[in-house]
Amino acid sequence: MIREIFSSIMGEGKYIGRRFIFVRFAGCPLNCVYCDEESKSYLNRVEKIPGSGEFEILQKMEIKDIVSAIDKLKTPDLFAVSFTGGEPLLYSKQVKEISEILKDKGYKTFLESNGMFPERVFYFDIASIDIKLREHFEYIKDEDYKKLYKNELKTIKKLYNLNSDVYAKVVVMENTNIDEVREIAKDLSDIGDITLCIQPVTPRGNIKSPSQRKLFEIMEACGEYLKDNVMLTIQMHKYLGVL
Repeated sequence: MIREIFSSIMGEGKYIGRRFIFVRFAGCPLNCVYCDEESKSYLNRVEKIPGSGEFEILQKMEIKDIVSAIDKLKTPDLFAVSFTGGEPLLYSKQVKEISEILKDKGYKTFLESNGMFPERVFYFDIASIDIKLREHFEYIKDEDYKKLYKNELKTIKKLYNLNSDVYAKVVVMENTNIDEVREIAKDLSDIGDITLCIQPVTPRGNIKSPSQRKLFEIMEACGEYLKDNVMLTIQMHKYLGVL
């Protein structure tokens, strides 16, 4: 269930640059072309010292062990605990149990999800929902993509109505269709006051990020509906060389 637990800087999205403890869950039903989830073979590794990048492997990771690991990694500058992945809502019951314990201890909780499970969503202080584009998949049936997108919007709306600080993120690539991202901005504006983070893909292999001009054009297109609720964020942690 648990891939790793560590302390680092949030490298993307609305809260970029803040100190987080990341609880990374293993596995995801999607297979996005830019994802490195399947390259990770380890499980149950916990950082020894906050920000050190040095890990130990635990034989088991029950709820109490996860909470204990979080407590040991807490630093004075900690902003929140992020449930990330993979897809954390594959383990929604366990995430809810951990989240409730952490809330009682005074931690803020943060969900990073692809939004495909709206029925499993509950309150988090903050939530980042990663909206997928068709180009994120080597192949996806039209009806499957429409269902995924519909569920992503349902998830965002549910979190918004729960008064979570929810925002959306879209990874854009060299050939991203600007009109498609514009439509996402329109749908988000229909839900409410939602920030959209535009994130150029981190290049690797044949996967390339958009030009500077195209990034501006994407932001301007989204601004037609979201006004100044549009951000450009990069994967800062990769440039810093941290987890």
